[in-house]
Amino acid sequence: MPLIYNEYQSNFRLALWSLTEPLSFFEEKANMSFQDKNAYAQIKNESRKREWLAVRVMLKDILGFWPNIAYAETGKPILQNHSRHLSISHSKSMVGILLSTNPYAGLDIENTNRSIDKVAKRFLGEKELKYLTDTTSKYSRIILWCAKEAIFKAVNETHIRFSTQIYIEKVGEDGIIDAHFYSDKENIDFTLHYIEKEEHLAVWTT
Repeated sequence: MPLIYNEYQSNFRLALWSLTEPLSFFEEKANMSFQDKNAYAQIKNESRKREWLAVRVMLKDILGFWPNIAYAETGKPILQNHSRHLSISHSKSMVGILLSTNPYAGLDIENTNRSIDKVAKRFLGEKELKYLTDTTSKYSRIILWCAKEAIFKAVNETHIRFSTQIYIEKVGEDGIIDAHFYSDKENIDFTLHYIEKEEHLAVWTT
């Protein structure tokens, strides 16, 4: 499971791994608690098992100890034996983790070949759709999708309307995204970063 990206800043750490090993590799490296074993036993899909273990093995390699991960009612992961806030994302061939001092930690990874044209009008607002018609960026749709998913993971709220509550104001060529989130509970300005690695786009909050 080669580490293909590892950025460590004072306020966050982002790590991306190329997911190449079979499930047996991760099972041999696992150091699961009783609770982990029970949770793992509930997963029936082999691909999902591999992703679930890969996240924990990666965190073990980075932190130096086996992570104790719980989940909020919304599904947001909580790293109980470390002070930083955790966000997780994975595709079939890549796993990523974000450890952040920011409680609004959100990370999303998508394959650049994924087509989201059919759902674009459901998750994008009018100004964002106009941006798509004006931009020459090769991965503009995927960037917007990942940015909204990252914010959705960060805010820890349910029933969010992507097209109206999450607004992408600017996607810079410097890898920085300006965005906003609106709800009855709070209004938040977000700065996100994005990179392309091995036919994947990763977008995360900072």
